[in-house]
Amino acid sequence: MSVSNNKQMLSTDTDLENINNKNIEYIKEFINTANSRLDAINSITNNSHAIAADAVTAMICENQDSVNSKISIDTTNKMSVCLRDGEIILRIVSYLLISNDESVLSKSCLKDLKNTYLAIGVPLKNAIRVVELIREATISDLKSTVNAMSGTKGFLPDLISNTESQFEKIINLLK
Repeated sequence: MSVSNNKQMLSTDTDLENINNKNIEYIKEFINTANSRLDAINSITNNSHAIAADAVTAMICENQDSVNSKISIDTTNKMSVCLRDGEIILRIVSYLLISNDESVLSKSCLKDLKNTYLAIGVPLKNAIRVVELIREATISDLKSTVNAMSGTKGFLPDLISNTESQFEKIINLLK
């Protein structure tokens, strides 16, 4: 096991007598940042249902034509799929933020998301808008969760950047 910070490496094979206060502070900072990051990601997961439901509702409010046309998403089946997928997207983004293992995008149901929406008649522009709204709500949730935490918040810009990047990859799957 090793912890790296500012080009310094701490490892378990280092003699205990070589560990000084500066190294202990690096270890504490690493643990605090990791725990705070996990708390923020846990908040996304806990709020995934509300975030997805709000995004689908907001998209319908923004796009009244979607409920008035032949290609509407007002049927129970289409709404259920959109809500389910919104929650799945949030769980996958949470996994990606923890693991940074992007192979999940090619192994998951998201690789066929575009075909699913085309098959059930959900316009892709509406699906993309829902994912954009989910991204915005997720970023807002991260900011409010982290701002409620005590201690350092230096990891927040990186976490937000990673989150935006993961959502962009999912949006590109729908294009």
